[in-house]
Amino acid sequence: MSFRMDVKVEKVLEDGAYDAKLVNVEQKETKFGDRLMWSFEVTEENTEVVGFTSMSPSTKAKADQWASAIAGEIDPKLGWSPEDLIGGECIVVLEAAEDAQGTEKNKVVKVKPPKKDRTGSANPIRKFTDTEGDVVQIPL
Repeated sequence: MSFRMDVKVEKVLEDGAYDAKLVNVEQKETKFGDRLMWSFEVTEENTEVVGFTSMSPSTKAKADQWASAIAGEIDPKLGWSPEDLIGGECIVVLEAAEDAQGTEKNKVVKVKPPKKDRTGSANPIRKFTDTEGDVVQIPL
């Protein structure tokens, strides 16, 4: 049996903010208890970075803040699931940190909304009603 393994080089990026896309959120058992592991692809650097949050349902918790940055406003009555977020664009703020083995890695410390608007357009569109009552979209 033959196969080919794609190799992804893990590189430590400089501290700072990077455009990213969420590729996975999964529950992990850690020495700190159950946590959420968020995996982001930093496309311009061809690398993946991860961050951890608690499982707290509080709107003040990092998990809710990160989810809101990716998906926009979240209805607290409905909540969110990984499927609602995966593929979503955002900005990740990274810092270099050492893991338990002493290896330097990137650590996601904050997730912010993407630079472009939620419609996926870098140019916002404003809607106006003309004199005949029709809605007109004007790119800004």
